Amino acid sequence: MQHVLTRLGLPLTVTWTPDRSNSQHGRIEESSQTIFLFDEEESEAWLTFQHEILEYRLKAVSDVYREMANSLIEAFERLAYKRKEQFLDSIPETVKIIEQSRES
Repeated sequence: MQHVLTRLGLPLTVTWTPDRSNSQHGRIEESSQTIFLFDEEESEAWLTFQHEILEYRLKAVSDVYREMANSLIEAFERLAYKRKEQFLDSIPETVKIIEQSRES
């Protein structure tokens, strides 16, 4: 299985540790960049391995949307901050004009 990852150029390692008690067939641990397979049967492990590779590659596609959403959030936060600062900066002048008008 590791040979497949190498041939595909994926920066992952694979560990097959059959575990009947695990509720998952497999998972990818991001921190260690490891695919963990828990199926007992080798044929099932290969199917899970394939699934995890496809899921890993799909994540790269869906990450684009997360990055886009985060960029939009950052842009709106900058805009909101700018408008808040403009508002706060306008308070003294607003108060001054109101006070002057009251005194007239």
